[in-house]
Amino acid sequence: MKIDPKYLIYHDLIGLESWALRNDKLKTGDFESIGTVIDETRNMLITVINNKRKKYIKTNHTFRFKLPNEDKEPIVLEVVGRKIVGRPENRIKNIKKKRWIKI
Repeated sequence: MKIDPKYLIYHDLIGLESWALRNDKLKTGDFESIGTVIDETRNMLITVINNKRKKYIKTNHTFRFKLPNEDKEPIVLEVVGRKIVGRPENRIKNIKKKRWIKI
């Protein structure tokens, strides 16, 4: 399934390859590979790399996700963890609806 980069924060993140960087190391650190997302809770991403599970608190990290793209090379997007806090099934409710003005 194709994921529109504009709506990544509203989408389910399971199955995406990811990298993470702690927010306190933003200026000095580099992103490190955390593997593939296998589960997502309200406040955590659970990943697997080299057959080891790790948990990352969303609000403490900035993440990069690799989106598959059939036509071209994959797209890598950076997301602040605070933007993806919440249950995946309820994040879709946060999309702002356009209001039409009658003339």
